[in-house]
Amino acid sequence: MQILRIDMSALTSSFEDLPEEWKILGGRGLSAKILTAEVPPETDPLSAEARLVFANGPLAGTMAPSFGRMSVGAKSPLTMGIKEANVGGTLSQKLDKLGIRAIIVQGAPAEGKLHLVKITKDGVSFEDADAYRGMGTYALCEALRKEHGKKVGIISIGVVGERKQKSASVALTDKDGHPSRHAARGGLGAVMGAKGLKAIIADDKGTSPVKPAQQKAYRAAVKPWPKAIKQDTLLFSTTGTPGVVAPLSRMGSTPMTNYTGQPPEDIEGLYGDNIRAQGEARGGKMDACMQGCLVKCSVIHNDADGNHVTSALEYETLALMGSNLGIGDADAVARFDRKCDDLGVDTIEIGSALGVAASAGKFAFGDVAAVDALLDEVEQGTEDGAMIANGVVHTANMLGVDRIPAFKGQAIPAHDPRVGKPTGVTYHTSPMGADHTAGLKYEMDNEGAVEHSLREQIVNAMLDTLGLCQFAIANDRNVLTTFIKDLLNNCYDLNLTQDDVVNLGRETLRDEVAFNKGAEISHIDAGPEFVRSEVLPPMGMVFGVEQAEMEKIWDNLDTVAVL
Repeated sequence: MQILRIDMSALTSSFEDLPEEWKILGGRGLSAKILTAEVPPETDPLSAEARLVFANGPLAGTMAPSFGRMSVGAKSPLTMGIKEANVGGTLSQKLDKLGIRAIIVQGAPAEGKLHLVKITKDGVSFEDADAYRGMGTYALCEALRKEHGKKVGIISIGVVGERKQKSASVALTDKDGHPSRHAARGGLGAVMGAKGLKAIIADDKGTSPVKPAQQKAYRAAVKPWPKAIKQDTLLFSTTGTPGVVAPLSRMGSTPMTNYTGQPPEDIEGLYGDNIRAQGEARGGKMDACMQGCLVKCSVIHNDADGNHVTSALEYETLALMGSNLGIGDADAVARFDRKCDDLGVDTIEIGSALGVAASAGKFAFGDVAAVDALLDEVEQGTEDGAMIANGVVHTANMLGVDRIPAFKGQAIPAHDPRVGKPTGVTYHTSPMGADHTAGLKYEMDNEGAVEHSLREQIVNAMLDTLGLCQFAIANDRNVLTTFIKDLLNNCYDLNLTQDDVVNLGRETLRDEVAFNKGAEISHIDAGPEFVRSEVLPPMGMVFGVEQAEMEKIWDNLDTVAVL
């Protein structure tokens, strides 16, 4: 297995053997190793000296079920610390079949230049991308698939990434070729834009799935897994992540009307059961974003005429672009999602910024036309559009707002820290900033929240390092880690223990914390004052975990029990 290094200054590429000690390291853990080794923490994230890393999990090319997620890593221009954004789609499997565990992008071309990179089994080539400048991800992917083949995988940015604006995401194609899967958090699309890289095209034609060392034992380990996780994944298989809108909004956790807890009158339009019923009547369906997915949580949403709108109508988008803006119309949110995917922006960051703008009087909550118009301004690059495109902190500062729903420079996701106290601890302490995928847990007591958060952060770092989808796992962690251990041992002819698997997460966090000690990111963020002072309806909760307790979280990284 190899690492592909792409130098955008010289427009050259080279392959390096993956170090033996990194044999089972992939995804977030591998990205952290590369960034800590090659990027001084004080580096400007948009400079030529910065790195952008795309890393697969160590089992992606075997086509093991749901092990095909990819980690995109860099120093974030939003948090100014180390960042990993995790994403589904087809690219991880394709690159692993091409013998590539990670891609490191360094350097930058002459000012204003834009390029494509194509990877095949025969090598790497560069193409001028000026003809695609300003193009949205949907039109871009359609054009590239027409030229390079329907089965290629594409990593791309939209116009917001080209402009290096801080809400920019990195788009990956799903199995149908839609750029619907986004490594959204942290502004990593801006880093890709700073590299002058419009798209990476991966063509795995002529390759085969990766063969495990012990094929029979590997297949035997995989065989019972679908049954083992069926009950634990039933909700996501049935309604996708929209299935949690109803219970979480009733608890107050779903952001509503700029995180005030005031729901729109039509919030039931965002409930998963209602979206599913509407979708079935229009020819929509639940689907997978990658081959081998067992859960199929992607909501394929069509409009009233049966035309495809988006392949990823997810909870976070329904919350931040819907209820947080006083909107309960799923069709409107699906349209916003399509626009955001085409622009290449994080719907969490944009939705949070729009919520602040509404509170400041830029438009009225519930005004669908106004949101549509502001998203059009993001595309056009107007003054207001640029303000929104640079995220919630920038928007609040521009509008003179001091109630900023962000931790470490990044917008609060759709899980209010006042309800899930361990999740709030994660926002305060994680190297990732306010990122629910870094460690999500619902416990309502302040006591014990730090330890709960630490356990979740270790497990999620482990999953992200392995490229395993967090929705496709058994809730019993002994069952989960035994399964992973068996797959890794049979694939690589090793003798790993369950603790060895868990330690992948510990080591990843250790590297990320070490990087951030030299970066500008706040280590243990005090967070926005309103989460401690504003009582959140309907449960009347505030966040009350002591700052001093959170500051000690990493003292127990090596000792806290996870299994």
